[in-house]
Amino acid sequence: MKNKKMQKIIALATLATIGFADLSVVTNSGLAKGNVDWTKVGWSPLTAPSPWTEWKWDTAKEGRSWKYVEELTQAEKDYWQIDPRWSHEIPRDKEHPLLPEEKYPYKFPYSGEELASLSEASGSTTTMCGLQTHHAYHINRTKDRNGVVSKSDTICNTIKHFKTYAEMLYDLKPGTEQGAYLVVVVSPPEQAGTVSLSKFYKDGPGIKKLEDRWAYLPNLRRVRRISGASGEDYIPGAISTYDDVFLRDFWKFDSKIIGVDVLYQVANEKKPYGPIEGPYRKDGGVDTYVVLNVPKQKDYYLSQWVTWHDRKTGHVLRTEQWDRRGNFKKIDEASLAAPVLIFNKLGYPWAEAFKGGINENGNERRAVMMGGGPSAAWDVEQDVQTYMLPSGPDKKIDYDKFGPLSVYAGKETWQQLFQPQRIENSFAKPVPVVKFEAKDFPPYPSLYREKFPKFRKIVLPAEIQQKIKKNESDKRGLFKS
Repeated sequence: MKNKKMQKIIALATLATIGFADLSVVTNSGLAKGNVDWTKVGWSPLTAPSPWTEWKWDTAKEGRSWKYVEELTQAEKDYWQIDPRWSHEIPRDKEHPLLPEEKYPYKFPYSGEELASLSEASGSTTTMCGLQTHHAYHINRTKDRNGVVSKSDTICNTIKHFKTYAEMLYDLKPGTEQGAYLVVVVSPPEQAGTVSLSKFYKDGPGIKKLEDRWAYLPNLRRVRRISGASGEDYIPGAISTYDDVFLRDFWKFDSKIIGVDVLYQVANEKKPYGPIEGPYRKDGGVDTYVVLNVPKQKDYYLSQWVTWHDRKTGHVLRTEQWDRRGNFKKIDEASLAAPVLIFNKLGYPWAEAFKGGINENGNERRAVMMGGGPSAAWDVEQDVQTYMLPSGPDKKIDYDKFGPLSVYAGKETWQQLFQPQRIENSFAKPVPVVKFEAKDFPPYPSLYREKFPKFRKIVLPAEIQQKIKKNESDKRGLFKS
């Protein structure tokens, strides 16, 4: 009799537990219960079980800034909270088999796949600049192998058709439009007024739709439809592909955390987060996870890439690429040091995003993680460098001269934005004058040859090695604050 009574109590407790679980967004198994409004699900910063505020690793004493996962002590594992599995080793979501079983925004420990997903959610890789709406002036400089500097300054507008990254993952159907990107060329003068509009679509099992593109040409005063591009195609006038910027979804590649590292310089900025509660470490560095990524697609133009993710946010600070033949191909670095307008108030995107959750506009705050700071890229094959100066007041660019630069630009539609009369008026003029010559160009990004040699084979042509040797002998940090 006692046993039957006890069984009844256990059964009632189990039902109560299940009923309580139904109220939560995600159960421990990672499967959603009930009807979840994914537009209300946003990332928030996590706290690891370890009480450390920074990795207790003396880089000067140890003679290096990094460690493989296999080298970590138990205390370090408690601090870093790493799931060392490859993506394909992680159980899949029953309803969305391309995604991991644990649903976004994830919990500790983080896997390489989850970090890749978080980096997309922050806009640091392929999620339409990471913004629901976005209006910004981009000051781009390119230096070719002969040292000639050219400029391609643009005004960019971005609109996404989802409010949170969770909504894009779990609600947006494959084949539907996920966002659009408008670029107005304002410099050099011979190309000023040229406009391109691209619309992107969500991929899925058996569904891969090319982007749709249109262009407005001032000399014709007409809009022309142009052929779409695949992810491996280069963006016109850039050294980045569409996959680099828009289309390389995390589920299309296999990822694994290979180690941890401390970065001290990103995009030629010695403090990647500027004055925002930084530097993170007392010695001026930033704790990062290091992730190895391998494409699932056969004959993809890259054989692998390695990414450095800020431990506190998952945001990508540095990316290295190798081509399909295994040759070292490209370095991208992004810093978040400069302010932009957020709801018409000047501030740092990182500071807004790190609040977590949903903002007053109903969008995920994490979406503004990137933006404002300088970014640098070096294509080793072509020996071409690009540098995007931040659009903040520290570079003597006056907001009042060319209108507000806002990560929430308002409620304009593409019908309103993509109009010649709008494009040709003061919306794109006057152009800020920025003096930037070859001598001002940042040096080559650091190669860090000693880090993770099992996974990073770096072989460069002799000509480029000589350039780097001379370059590294010069004083770094041309844009010291």
